[in-house]
Amino acid sequence: MSNPPRTPDEAAGLFDVGGETLPKETAKVPPSSAPVAVSGTYRPGDRVGDFVILRQLGRGSFARVYLAQQVSLEREVALKVSDRSVIGEAQLLAGLEHDHIVKVYSEFVDPQTRSHCLVLQYVPGTTLAQVIHKLYQDAEAKRSGRGMLAAIDELSSGEIGFDPAASHNREVLSRLPFGEAICRMGVQLAEALSFAHARGILHCDIKPANILLNRYGRPMLVDFNVSVAGARRSSGELIGGTLDYMAPEYLALFAGAAGRTAAVDHRCDIYSLGVVLFELAVGRLPFVREGPQTPLAVQRWLKQRETFPADSGLPAPMERVLRRCLHPNPAQRYQSGVELAQALQNAGELLAAERRLPPGGKLTRATQARPFLMLVALTFLPHLIGSVVNIAYNSIQIHLVSEQPQAFQWLVISYNAVMYPLCLFLAYRVIRPVYVGWQALHSPEGLSNADLDRLRTRALRLGDWGNIIACLGWLPGGIFFPIGLDLLAGPVPGSVYAHFLLSFLLSGLIALIYSHFGIQFVVLRILYPQLGEPDHLDRPRAAAELTRAGRWFDLFQALAAVVPLVGAILLVAFTGEHLTLGLRLLLASLILLGMFGVGVVVIVRYRLNRIIQMLAAGTSDESAFPSGLWKG
Repeated sequence: MSNPPRTPDEAAGLFDVGGETLPKETAKVPPSSAPVAVSGTYRPGDRVGDFVILRQLGRGSFARVYLAQQVSLEREVALKVSDRSVIGEAQLLAGLEHDHIVKVYSEFVDPQTRSHCLVLQYVPGTTLAQVIHKLYQDAEAKRSGRGMLAAIDELSSGEIGFDPAASHNREVLSRLPFGEAICRMGVQLAEALSFAHARGILHCDIKPANILLNRYGRPMLVDFNVSVAGARRSSGELIGGTLDYMAPEYLALFAGAAGRTAAVDHRCDIYSLGVVLFELAVGRLPFVREGPQTPLAVQRWLKQRETFPADSGLPAPMERVLRRCLHPNPAQRYQSGVELAQALQNAGELLAAERRLPPGGKLTRATQARPFLMLVALTFLPHLIGSVVNIAYNSIQIHLVSEQPQAFQWLVISYNAVMYPLCLFLAYRVIRPVYVGWQALHSPEGLSNADLDRLRTRALRLGDWGNIIACLGWLPGGIFFPIGLDLLAGPVPGSVYAHFLLSFLLSGLIALIYSHFGIQFVVLRILYPQLGEPDHLDRPRAAAELTRAGRWFDLFQALAAVVPLVGAILLVAFTGEHLTLGLRLLLASLILLGMFGVGVVVIVRYRLNRIIQMLAAGTSDESAFPSGLWKG
């Protein structure tokens, strides 16, 4: 299958774009009989020093890359030929011995063509640019780590020897979902950048075409031809790059402010890698460059880069990392490749934890669509049902005489008319900061790490606030009703006070229990997984706060079974043998409610505890997300 066409700037880094191929028998031509090239463009079979050209791998505006046979060492290499000589480039880059950087072996000048030749490690495979193109050819295709490997296999050319260490990378990548696979690849590339930056070398042209992928799925940075050592860079030198992947400060200099390269540093590479990862995750560039390069167009491009793209569709942890990578202010970006690698690893772990959450049914999908509407509904629906049951119980059980029934109805209306608006208002005051933070989290501006911490803390406290508001709504009723009846319709016996106190206590407890589990379901299943902070993932702290979130579960599970049964026992105790049909039905309902409550609460508690364990434990796949940075 032919490879997809590439633009000229993409082709600058391609090692696998087809071209003429030297027949196998020609590749073994003795050095003395191989023809000698007479120009900067070589053909299969041409001899260039110690190298015999096999085929052209790629070409760009300033260079061509050839697959060549190094005769003396009997190995295949990539030979990059350029008319723009950079003296000492090989010496500068030869120290970049890293698993995710293409090795530079040597350099020389062809005496006949005066071309500068850079001898590089040959990596059979393809480029990330081609893989992205392949992955997004079908808009409906389901992308994954396995899909990335399939694209690499289809696009790759050249044989590669078996590498047991590298095969582990392929095996891990094959079972990762797309987001986690991107995070893993991002960690590997960020580590490579960190390695180069620590040696004073910038890349300055990070883009998909300059990232090779071998058949094991290992990414490798190539084309450091525009890299410089900070100590050797002259103040007036602009060092190239690709506009779509440039950091704003470099784009401004590159497009019209030559001589101010002091602003260009390793954080430009961090920005460019963020653009690459965004493109891999979404299938498009974050910022669309339109029109020719004019001063006005450049200002428009720079303005674009001030705001992170809306509706990116990125998973929340990954978006948080890329938002910081693409921050227009270099001081707000990750300050090193190590920082970025750690954040991407944390994002991958958060994605893995969320992936392992129990699959959701209709309720989960409805809550994911409208989390705060469902939060309010699951908070107050148990209280509404409890109010209806409580009113019916007291109407049947308490024998009111004379004007007391009418007074009771008036008290029901007045109490609920005051308490429900008051509780709704209190709930609004508690939920509103979480809602506002949630909206800001999904806005183009996002949230700072400190704001994210506050939002997560507030979300986890919703369950406790729900308990407090429930107590404020229910407990006063046990006193208000008997006192109200006493004042409005004459004295009532002590047994009426006892009935009201017990009925409000038991009904309130049942409503509180189901409301608490409903709140925690929304918080733990929907909200909390979106509130992880990749920059400072504190696992002990996360485990501690999640444990606190479930501290009421055991008690409430026991109460869900005990409270209705206690109500049934008290009903029998107060009525003795005088059980009317209505009371018998009420007694049966309480017993059935207790049995039903045990079943429901046991299931809900089990699922919530599983969610807590999965969120607190991070990932169980140590081979994909080890405790240290990925090395495979």
